[in-house]
Amino acid sequence: MSSQITKRILISTAALGMALSLAACGSSKATSDNSSSSTTSQTTSAAAKAVKQANHLISQGKYQAALDTLNEVDHQTTTTKALRRDLRNYLAAKESLKKNNLDEATTSLSTVKSSSATMKSAYGKLRSQIASAKESTGTGAPMPSNQPVANAAAASATSEDVISSFANQAGFNKEGYGIMPISKNGDVYRFEVRQDNSDKTIANFIGIYDYNQATKQITQIQ
Repeated sequence: MSSQITKRILISTAALGMALSLAACGSSKATSDNSSSSTTSQTTSAAAKAVKQANHLISQGKYQAALDTLNEVDHQTTTTKALRRDLRNYLAAKESLKKNNLDEATTSLSTVKSSSATMKSAYGKLRSQIASAKESTGTGAPMPSNQPVANAAAASATSEDVISSFANQAGFNKEGYGIMPISKNGDVYRFEVRQDNSDKTIANFIGIYDYNQATKQITQIQ
C-alpha cells in the first residue's frame, strides 16, 4: 500500500514538474515575441520619424541635410531606402546641372522611387530647370520639325507620376535612364530617353516616344 502511495506521489510530482516546465516555456516564448514586436515597433517608429524630418528638410530645400538625416537611421526600411536613393540622385543631377553637364543631369535624375510628395515636387522643378537649360542651348536629339527636344513648359506640365508610369511600362525605370518631356497634347506625352554611358559625359540617345496616359500605349517616334 505504501509503495502504491509513493508511486502516485512520484507520478504527480513528475506531472507537476512537466506542467511548470511547459508554462515556463510558454512564458519565455511570449516574452521573446513581445520583445521582438517591441523592437520592430521602435525601428519602424524611428524610420518614420526620420522620413518625416527628411521631408520637412526637402520642403525647405535642404537636400543634403535630409539625406544625412536618413543616413543616421540604424535600421533602414523600404521607405527610407527609397527616399535616400531619390535624394542621392537628385543631388547628383543638381551638381551635373551646375557644371552644365546636361546629359548627365538628365540621366542622374532618373525617376522617383519613393512616395514622397515633396521629393516628387523637387524632381519636377529640377527636371524643368534641366529642360530649360537644354532648350536654351539646343541640346538633344534633332526633331523633324526642328522643335527643341527638351521643353521647359512641357516638363512643368508633366507630373513625376506620369514619367514614372511611362518608365515602368517601357522598362526605363532602372538607374542610368534619363527621361525628358518634349511636349504634351491632351493625354499624350512625348519624351526623349537617354541612357548614361561609362565615362559619365554624353548620354546615349535611346529614342523619342509618345505615351498615352489614358490608354497606356507607347509609340516610338524616333
